[in-house]
Amino acid sequence: MIYGRTKIIASMVIWGSVGIFARYSNLSGLKLAFYRVLLGSLIFLFFYTLNDSGWVKKAFSEIKPKVHLVFLLGAVLGLNWVFFFSAVLYTDIAKATLIYYLAPIIVVMLSAIFLKEEITTKRIILIFIALLGAFIIGTQGEISLKSKDFLGIIFAFLGALFYASVTILGRYLRDIESSYLTFFQLFFATLILFPLVGAFEGLKISLYSLSVVGIIAIVHTSFALLIYMGGLKEVEANEAALLSYIDPLSAVVYALLIFGEVPTVRTIIGGGLILLASALDLKMR
Repeated sequence: MIYGRTKIIASMVIWGSVGIFARYSNLSGLKLAFYRVLLGSLIFLFFYTLNDSGWVKKAFSEIKPKVHLVFLLGAVLGLNWVFFFSAVLYTDIAKATLIYYLAPIIVVMLSAIFLKEEITTKRIILIFIALLGAFIIGTQGEISLKSKDFLGIIFAFLGALFYASVTILGRYLRDIESSYLTFFQLFFATLILFPLVGAFEGLKISLYSLSVVGIIAIVHTSFALLIYMGGLKEVEANEAALLSYIDPLSAVVYALLIFGEVPTVRTIIGGGLILLASALDLKMR
């Protein structure tokens, strides 16, 4: 089990650094998300068809009965990354990451709407605590769409909303083999983002930016996901979920060490409330 925990922790430490690479990419959130899903899908395609030339055909046959849901999953996955990357480019990484971690609490609310799961009084309290934390973080600066910092917080919240939607949709697709589902959600995300990038920014990218996105696609998307999935086979789901909080905490540390971004007291208090609410919700499951 210790090796399983090590894999989970390693994947979280890697994922925590994605905001740092986003800053160094010199790309917008939209363009970065597009090239991430494009390269990610190409990497999956290369490695899986290397041993089995008919892999794509088999994969499509399995997802075909639920292709509309997989397509929707790809759309929300792509938009999730567009808004998260935009958030870390517009505001402090600590603010963006902690607001983004509202996603588990949003899952509770969406589950009540779409999955008809009951929300207990205790969970209503936890939702209130998490939203209070977000309010504390979001109201410490100028509350205006002209404020880059406030826009970053809005983008982080939208990213959390789409991230939560990925989780909800994933519950309808549990019967699909994970490699098939991962490839096609990346592929469909590419199809969704392609016309947006082409229309608003163009597809031109420098070799430097492409190399940074390549690192994100190989290390953060493929390698980290691989070791994370391996860790899940050896660790209980609840323990893995608790270990996932290393992700936002490591992101805050990276931002402090590399960019000198010291979280404000309000960010620490608000982020603490968000993470506390999410952790307590996990213990209730």
